[in-house]
Amino acid sequence: MRTATETRQRGTRRQELTFSFGPFQLVPRRQLLLLDGRAVKLGGRAFELLHLLIQRRGELVSKDELMEAAWPGTFLHDSNLKVNMWSLRRSLGDTRTEPAYIATVARRGYRFVADVQTSIGEIEEAQAEPIPSAPPSRRGIVGREVEIADIARLLVDNRHLTLAGAGGIGKTTVAVAVAQVVASQYRDGVCFVDLATISDPTLFGAAMVTALGIRGNPDNGLTAVLDYLRLRQILLILDNCEHVLPAAAIFTGQFLADTSPSKLLATSREPLGNATEHVVRLGSLPAPGPGQAPTTERAVEFPAIQLFVRRAAEWSDYEFVDDDYAAIASICHSLDGLPLAIELAAAQIRTFGPRELLDALDQNLSFRAPRATSASPRHETLMATIDWSFRLLPFKEARLFALLSVFSDAFEAEDAIFVAEAAGLDLVDVVTGLGNLVAKSLLSAQASERGLRYRLLDSTRRYATDRRRADPTCAQALNRHAQRILALFEQSEDEWSWREPADWTQRYLWRIGDLRAALSWAFGEDGDPVLGIRLTVAGITLWSETAILSEAQARLSSALALAKTTDCDDLLRAKLACALGWSLFYARKLSNENEIAWLDAIAFAKRAKDIDYQQRALVGFAFYLLQIGHIPRAILCLEEATGLADRDPNLTSTSEADRALAWAQAFAGELGTSRAVLDRLAATHSLAAGRSRKDANEVYRFITVRFNLPFVAWMQGQPDTAARLARDAVDAADRSGQWVSQSNALGLAALPIALETGNLDALESYAERLRGNLERERISRWVPVERYFSACLRDLRGDARAVDDIRAAIDELIECRFLMRIGSYLAVFARALLRQGRINEAQRTIAEALDYQERQGERWCRSELVRVDASVLFHAGEPLRAEKRLQQALAEARSIGAKTFELRIAVDLAAHWIATGRRRKAARLLAPIHGNFTEGFEASDLIAASRLLAELQLNS
Repeated sequence: MRTATETRQRGTRRQELTFSFGPFQLVPRRQLLLLDGRAVKLGGRAFELLHLLIQRRGELVSKDELMEAAWPGTFLHDSNLKVNMWSLRRSLGDTRTEPAYIATVARRGYRFVADVQTSIGEIEEAQAEPIPSAPPSRRGIVGREVEIADIARLLVDNRHLTLAGAGGIGKTTVAVAVAQVVASQYRDGVCFVDLATISDPTLFGAAMVTALGIRGNPDNGLTAVLDYLRLRQILLILDNCEHVLPAAAIFTGQFLADTSPSKLLATSREPLGNATEHVVRLGSLPAPGPGQAPTTERAVEFPAIQLFVRRAAEWSDYEFVDDDYAAIASICHSLDGLPLAIELAAAQIRTFGPRELLDALDQNLSFRAPRATSASPRHETLMATIDWSFRLLPFKEARLFALLSVFSDAFEAEDAIFVAEAAGLDLVDVVTGLGNLVAKSLLSAQASERGLRYRLLDSTRRYATDRRRADPTCAQALNRHAQRILALFEQSEDEWSWREPADWTQRYLWRIGDLRAALSWAFGEDGDPVLGIRLTVAGITLWSETAILSEAQARLSSALALAKTTDCDDLLRAKLACALGWSLFYARKLSNENEIAWLDAIAFAKRAKDIDYQQRALVGFAFYLLQIGHIPRAILCLEEATGLADRDPNLTSTSEADRALAWAQAFAGELGTSRAVLDRLAATHSLAAGRSRKDANEVYRFITVRFNLPFVAWMQGQPDTAARLARDAVDAADRSGQWVSQSNALGLAALPIALETGNLDALESYAERLRGNLERERISRWVPVERYFSACLRDLRGDARAVDDIRAAIDELIECRFLMRIGSYLAVFARALLRQGRINEAQRTIAEALDYQERQGERWCRSELVRVDASVLFHAGEPLRAEKRLQQALAEARSIGAKTFELRIAVDLAAHWIATGRRRKAARLLAPIHGNFTEGFEASDLIAASRLLAELQLNS
C-alpha cells in the first residue's frame, strides 16, 4: 500500500545465489526477500526459518530444528516459534486455509510445499525508505468480504465514511482491507493515522502532521493538513477516533467544507457527528443458530466459526471435527460474534477442549446473567472476555501484560525487558511471555527489519492500563518507560552522526508516539520534570531531522520555561534554548521570542563553560539578526564566534561561523573580504557520492556556500558564474532531497540572480520549484518570498495587476520581520511603479528603501537604491538632481567593488549624457566599464550596455 510518503527503491546489481518461489526471491547472503523486485520486511529470525525450510523443501523440519536455527543455543518456549512462523506466513501472504508455501504438520513441525528454483544471477539490491504512516499488519480477514466491497463502493460517492461499532468488532481490520482494495484509485496513496497512540486531544494535529509526513513549521497543524490534502488525492484513515472525538469532529468538519480530491475513512465506537458523514455500522460475524450446519463443511461457511477454527489451528494445531460443532457454535454466538472475543477464546483451545471452553466461558462471563445497563452488550462481552483471558494467565504473564500498557505504539522485546525489570521480571520471563501473549491473542506481532515488533490493540491496552494502575508492583512502569525512551533517543543522537540518514529515520521516527507519551507523563502531576527536560533534549535530533518544527517549538518552549525554574544542568538549558531558536527561525514571523531564546542560549552556554554551544548559539543568533536586518550587530556576534575557534580548533560550527561572517560582510559592502572566504569554503566542500551522514553534511555545506557566493559573484560582475553556482546548489539539494536547503538556495540565490539578470525562463522555473518545496516542507518565511518573485515575473511579462501583488508580498515580508534585502525588494517595486507612470508612489517607495538600507547597514545595495532614486527624479522632471544622484551612486558602487551596479549606473548616466549632447563623455564612461566584463553577455544589464555602445559607435 502506498502512503503519502512514497517508497523509493535504490540499489546496485550483482551476482547472487537466489531461491525463487512464486513471485518471491530469497537472497541468502544479503538476508533479503524480494517480492516482484521490491524488498519485503522480514525479521532476522523469520529469515532464518524461511531459509532452512527452503533448503529442505518438501521435507518435514521439526520444531527443535527450527528453534535451533532461529535461536541457536537458547532455550525458549515454542510459542516464540509460532509467533515468528505466523509473522513469516503473513509476510508471504500465506494465511489461507490451504497453505501455498508453508504447511503445518500438527505437533511435529513444518514443511515448505511450494516449487523452488535455484539460480545464480544478477539481483538488484533494493532498499525501501521508511513509511511512517503505514498501517499495522493484520491477520487474514474472515467473513468481511461483503462489507469491504460495499464500503469500497460507498467511497466512490462519499468523501467521509465512518466505520462505527463496538470495540473488538474489527473496524481497523476492515478499514485497512478497504484501503488495500481502493489504493490504486488514489494518486497519492493511503495514509493511516493511528489515534490510539495519543491520549491528549491537543496532539491530534501533531499526529496528523507526522503521519502525512508534513515537514516544516505550519502555524496551525490542522490548517497545514487541509492545505496538504487540497493538492493531493489521498485516502486518509483516521483510526480509533472515539477518545479524541471533539478534535476529530472539528477536523472532519473543516475537511468536508474544503475542496479536496482526498477522502476520509474513520473508525470510531460512535459516529463523529458531522451532517454529511456517512456512517457504516459494522456488525458481528455471522454464527449458526440452533440446528444449523450439522457438519464441519457447512459450519465453516459461517465467518464466526471459520475465524475460531483458523485461529485455534494457528496456535494449537487444532483440527475441527463434527463433534465440536455445537460447542464452538455456542461459543461464537455467546461472544456476540465479536472477532476479538472469538480470537481470545480460540487461543485457549490448547488448555480447554471446545466443550470445556464453553463451560469455562459460561461460568466466568455469566452469559445468562442480566447485563449492566450502562454499557453496550458487545462492549461488556468484550471486556468480560479480555478479563477472563487475563485471569487465565500465569502470574508473570499477567504482570507483563499489565506492564506493556505503558507503550502507546509498537515496541520491541528489548523495550519490554527494560520496563519489566521494575516489576521483577527477567529476560526469560519477558521473551517467553511475549510469545505466549501473542499466541493468546492478547498481543499482536509484526515483522520489522530488526525482528518482531509487538503492540496491544486499543481495547486490550485500555484493559491492561487498568490492571497496571491497580498493581502496586507496577508503580514504576511509567518512569521505566520514560527512562527507556530517553535511552533510545540519546542513542539516536549518538547514531545520527554515522548512520545513513534514511536508515536513521526508519529506526527512530516510529518511536515518536512513545516519546510524546513519555513527555506527557514526565511533565504531568506525578512525573519527573528533570527527566522530561532530558527527554526533550534527546528528541531534538528527531524533530530537526524530520522537520516536525511546529511540534518541536511547543515542546521546547515548555521545557525551557520549566528548566529555568528547575535545578538542572546549564548545558541542558543551552541545548533547549538553541533548539528553540532554530525552530523559531523557520516560523512565519521572527518574533522577540526568537531573540530571547538565542540570548538565553548564549548565557547558559557561557555559564556551562561549553565553548561549542557558545559558538553554536552565537552563530544562530547572528543568522536571526541577519534575517531581521541587523547587519552590524550580526557581524559582532560572528566575530566573537569565529574568535572562539582560537580556543578550540575542533568546534563544530566554525565553518558555519566563517560562512555567516562572510555573508554579513557582503551585506555590509565588504565584497572583497567576503569573496575570499566564500571561495575558500566553496573549494573545501565538494559533492559526496555516498549516503552516509558525513556525506550528507558535506553536501549540505556544498549547498550553503553556493547560496551565499552567487550574491557576491553577481555584484562583482560575474553573472554567469553566479547563475551557475546557484544552479549547482539547487540541483545538489534536489539530488540529496535536502528541501530546506534547496528553498534557501532558491530564495537567496537562484531567484534573485534570475530576476536581476533578466532570465525570465529561469525565474519561472525556480519559482515553480520553490512552490513545490513549500508543498513538501512548509517553511513559512519562504511563502511571501515566492509570492514576491512570482509577482515580479508576471509584472515583467506585462501583467499590470502584478505590481500591487509585489507590494503585498513585500508588506507580508515586513510584517514577518524578514527584512534582509528588503531595500532591494522595494527598489524593484519602485522600478515597476515607474514603468506604470506611478511616480509619486515610486518616490515614496524608494525613500522607504533608502531608510531600511541605512538603518540595517546594508551598504551592498546603496548604490542601486540611489540609482533608482535618480530614475524617479528623471521621471519627476529633475534632471540636474538626478545626474548628481547618479554620480553619487557611481562613486559608491566603485568604492565597494560592485561592478554590476557600476555598469547599471554608467548605462543610465551615459544615456542621460547622450540625450543632452555629451556623447563622447558617455563613451569614455561606459566603454571601459563594459570592457571589464568577461562573461554574462546575455544578462539584461550587459545587453543594455552593449546596445548603448553600439548606438554610440553607429553615430560617432
